[in-house]
Amino acid sequence: MNQADFSVVVEDTMRAIEKLLLVKGGEYAGSEDRLANFKRGQLRTGAHPYQVLWIYMSKHIDSVETFVKDTAAGIERERSEPIDGRLDDIINYCLLMKALVKEQSVKPV
Repeated sequence: MNQADFSVVVEDTMRAIEKLLLVKGGEYAGSEDRLANFKRGQLRTGAHPYQVLWIYMSKHIDSVETFVKDTAAGIERERSEPIDGRLDDIINYCLLMKALVKEQSVKPV
């Protein structure tokens, strides 16, 4: 892939993940705390918010793993979501994890 085509992939991905963060952020977290769903998961389960996020992200990782294995084996199957969407979700979970880590490292005064 040449540099121009790669730049298009990056630009398209950045637009897609930004839109996903806005739409899903409101749906899952509400309007106050962008990380609220991971904290609610902690209250429900006793798991650390990092663990909650990891579990949510893992379903997308599992889907990508199946895609990779299927592709290598020449298996075609119907998917509930295009692989691009799964990859965008993983990118967003990485951004959300960065925010959680940053928030957790800030000590109240």
